[in-house]
Amino acid sequence: MLHSSFATLAMTAATTQPFALLGPAVPFVVATCVVFALYAIRALLRWRSVPSGAWLVLDLRGPITEVSRHVPRWQRWIGRTPPPSVAEMRRVLRVAARDPSLAGVLVRFGDASFGWATAESLRDEIARLRAANVRTVAWLPFGGANKELLVATACAEIYATPPATIGPLGIAMGSTFFRSALDRLGIEVEVLSRREFKSAAESFVRDGYSEPNRMQTEALADALHRSLVRALVEGRRLSEDAARAFIDKSPVRAREAVDAKVIDGALYEDELLAKLRRDADPLPFAKLVEFDRYAEARAKRPRFLGRKKRVAIVDVRGTITTEAPSGGADRVADVAHVSAALRAAAASPSVGAVVLYVDSPGGSALASDLIAREVERLHAKKPVIAYFANVAASGGYYVAALADRIVAQPTSITGSIGVVAMRFVLGGAASKLGVSHESVKRGANAEIYSPYRAWTEDERAVLDRAIDEVYDDFVSIVARGRKRPASEIEPLARGRVYAASEALSVGLVDELGDLARAVALAAERASLDPTLDPVRVIASRKDLPPIEAPKSAARAAIASALFDDLAPWRALVRTLERESVLLFDPNLAGVDP
Repeated sequence: MLHSSFATLAMTAATTQPFALLGPAVPFVVATCVVFALYAIRALLRWRSVPSGAWLVLDLRGPITEVSRHVPRWQRWIGRTPPPSVAEMRRVLRVAARDPSLAGVLVRFGDASFGWATAESLRDEIARLRAANVRTVAWLPFGGANKELLVATACAEIYATPPATIGPLGIAMGSTFFRSALDRLGIEVEVLSRREFKSAAESFVRDGYSEPNRMQTEALADALHRSLVRALVEGRRLSEDAARAFIDKSPVRAREAVDAKVIDGALYEDELLAKLRRDADPLPFAKLVEFDRYAEARAKRPRFLGRKKRVAIVDVRGTITTEAPSGGADRVADVAHVSAALRAAAASPSVGAVVLYVDSPGGSALASDLIAREVERLHAKKPVIAYFANVAASGGYYVAALADRIVAQPTSITGSIGVVAMRFVLGGAASKLGVSHESVKRGANAEIYSPYRAWTEDERAVLDRAIDEVYDDFVSIVARGRKRPASEIEPLARGRVYAASEALSVGLVDELGDLARAVALAAERASLDPTLDPVRVIASRKDLPPIEAPKSAARAAIASALFDDLAPWRALVRTLERESVLLFDPNLAGVDP
């Protein structure tokens, strides 16, 4: 009996031993299978959320940039999301170009805001779809002006609602001049600039354009106008004369634009949906797939990027400053964050090359010089390609001067290789208000920044020397980057502003193209896989390393101090930051009529 019980027990143990050994792993295996099954179901549901014959809707509304701004995670939690970017659109549209289930792409224009270079990049992406035989339709329910038409003409078909206004008005650039008003207030303005094209302070010392400024402004307007005419000629197959004539008689109602063959039809939304279906019945709304839903279903970015080296993008966006002001960091490129991002890219083993994305009118000479130093250090380790977005002028050009190559859209605003410093003398205004000022000084130049009196000849000579040195540094760094003698660069500098198409002809830009071209060029230089998406390098404020001051920083600091007295007048004069001495004329940044 005892023997029989032991035999039964032994048999039971032998039979259950494999399951006993697997016992602890069974829940893990089951859980893994469940997770994989759920992921498979979710992926299938996402895929089926885009029905066959659907239209991908690309909504252009709100601020659009080429690369999305960084939004901290805590801000995402409270609902703040970055504005749409051309980079994200590019990634998704290239998937759409190979998707046989799509009937086409509908580009719907809303209240969008973007610069000329961004418009060129959007146009390039839509043109690639059209070249891939994807049906592309532009929908202008509220009409469109210059930039909307620039983008829309990349589509094979363009429609607008009958009452909409189509108005590619052309280019109007203007500056507001305050000299007479300041004279009435008893305010004097003292300016130091290098050279004659450096016009950022003209608004305060003149009542109209100087001849050099008028010449460069007209050249820039010509370049932008040519891009608009070219879009109408290439996209709508008009003659150049017909395109210019249509611009000259704009704005017009949609039906007149149809007669001019600028758009294909004046349709209400239900009529548009029928046109998309190509029969009498309207397209069901279920077959209009929003961009985000399509991206989630068909072009979801993988979270794990793998171990292969990639191209990294480092932003220099907004006014270049030595310190980010509280509450305004979205509009500045402060030296601490940009330098830390460049150093992180240099140290990362997963970064093989860097694209320096520049969309800046300049700013502090000191900060520009420090960032340029970090670009130079990075360049010693890895290829660096600079990409110029809407504006990369003055300090925006300075920071990119030592990159391997510079890529820009034809309408990117660049150059402005020069220096300007300005201050207000408030003694006359103070006297009119009954305010007097008296001081005691020790040192010949102790009152050089006093707002109550003009500079003496000796003080002006001191500051002139500092400005000359900053200008010479600027020309020198451009000459090194362009691998040309400074004597060749100086005549091209002198503060002159160029459209990138013109800058290409004088050798200040190497190639015309979009951000994708800059990324491809960086990948080629570093022998990286060109199919891998680039990554962005975002530096946190914590644990930022100390900044090395290059030799020219002291001279730049002297010149930048000239803006210290400008702070009370920022709102009036639209000047960028108190340290800005490498500054593109802010009046030319807004080039729309």
